[in-house]
Amino acid sequence: MDNLTLITALFVIAAIMLAGLPLLSACTAGGNGPAPDTPTGAENTPAPTPINGAKASDGKVAFYQLAPDPNSLMMSYVIKTANGKVIVVDGGIDGQGLDNDPYLPAAIRAVLGLNENDYFEVEAWFLTHHHKDHFYELAKMLVNYKESDNYRINNFYFCFPDIGVEWTSSAGDKDHDLAYAKILKEGFDHYYSLVPFQGIKGADIPVSEWQKPEGAENYYYGLINGAVINDANVDSDEGLSIDVDGVRFDVLLKWAKGNQNVNSTSTIIRMVYKEHSCLFLGDSYTDNSQRVYKKVGADALKSEYVQMGHHGQNGPAKAFYNKIDIKNSIRLWPTPVWVWNVDESGPYHTYETRTWAGLPADYKEFEAQNLLQTGRDYVAGLYTAYPEDPSSAASWTEEVLNAQRVGLFD
Repeated sequence: MDNLTLITALFVIAAIMLAGLPLLSACTAGGNGPAPDTPTGAENTPAPTPINGAKASDGKVAFYQLAPDPNSLMMSYVIKTANGKVIVVDGGIDGQGLDNDPYLPAAIRAVLGLNENDYFEVEAWFLTHHHKDHFYELAKMLVNYKESDNYRINNFYFCFPDIGVEWTSSAGDKDHDLAYAKILKEGFDHYYSLVPFQGIKGADIPVSEWQKPEGAENYYYGLINGAVINDANVDSDEGLSIDVDGVRFDVLLKWAKGNQNVNSTSTIIRMVYKEHSCLFLGDSYTDNSQRVYKKVGADALKSEYVQMGHHGQNGPAKAFYNKIDIKNSIRLWPTPVWVWNVDESGPYHTYETRTWAGLPADYKEFEAQNLLQTGRDYVAGLYTAYPEDPSSAASWTEEVLNAQRVGLFD
């Protein structure tokens, strides 16, 4: 080989080696080097793994009757729509859980398959009436809200009387939760001081009223209360239906001046999704349950699911339950264990309602016959699983959610 050939060969080898350096560098880095236009120090953060393997949008409507423990007096329903929207009905708390940290943010994150502190939205929140076991969870969430809590509630739907002004309970002052209602009212103003108010879907609230006037108190509560659920809408010829991502809520009845007590001011709502339906009675008493039957009739009330009024005791009368064919419905009992496990010697009358539903009056016989296994009755105080720490999303495991899920609709 002459010198010219040797020099040419060396140049070719050198060129090949130089061209291969970037490829060599990439290979030694495992093939995961940053793209040429990636800023120095930038990293790709992997998507979080859902703690329960759930999906926010799986094409099914999931329906939960939630309870953080078997002993708290409360009513709390969460519905996840087919597109992953969240709806809450009441979500209150009393008794054992009254002063605990809120459980619903954690439970909702788990329902959506999210991790701790992941962002979520509640599309619609319905409240039935003015008792803390039906609204105080929301009150705690609002009055203590921080931007780091990382959630937003888009629409509120409720209609409460102004107690002592518009309406007075025949049951006296013991019937009132006014101190806790004050926290709810203050909570709305606090929440909207951090999250800009953008109206309520279905309400005609002028943009000029969206900003709280300086010095005003309980402003947003007053703005929202009755904005959609009111006499004009509920009693109109077409009635009031609120659509939330394909799940319809028919508002059948609101409070009236003649109601006997706070329980009987419960807004009565019927949820409908395709062929599925659920009648929410709140704490309906004999007077408003009779009034709604007279107003809309049995066909508008009969439902696949029925939430048993007033936690299954001292609520609607036997005749009302017979008229809506309660024995052939799936019964939802937002009932703690100490209200369920009673007989004729106790102060509660759950044993009577059990017989109206075609069940044994004796709670021991109910359990002995394994009637929880039939899928006809869901009792919040008798679930097979509860979260170890209700304020932690990780504690709302798949086992807990499955135990507290009352329906899954295609």
